[in-house]
Amino acid sequence: MQNPYTVADYLLDRLAGCGIGHLFGVPGDYNLQFLDHVIDHPTLRWVGCANELNAAYAADGYARMSGAGALLTTFGVGELSAINGIAAATRNMCRYCISSARPVVKRSRVAN
Repeated sequence: MQNPYTVADYLLDRLAGCGIGHLFGVPGDYNLQFLDHVIDHPTLRWVGCANELNAAYAADGYARMSGAGALLTTFGVGELSAINGIAAATRNMCRYCISSARPVVKRSRVAN
């Protein structure tokens, strides 16, 4: 049986279609399932970094050299840590995609 085509697969295919070959970031609690899809992707390569700021600057440098970059962070501190690198990419008008994972919130219905 084939695995279903997921939203993660679609996003990764779109990144690859835009000419992005590497995804920079830091593994975190909320992006591990997404990273499974990154690792399985036929053309995208995962570049794990020591922290989100380094990942943001690496994606910025990649975007300057190749035309587009991509960054994956995780919920909370991850985005805040990457903010200076994201600002640098914005300032330099780089094509840059940022994705951040967040906790899943399930709605529950209380019966009266």
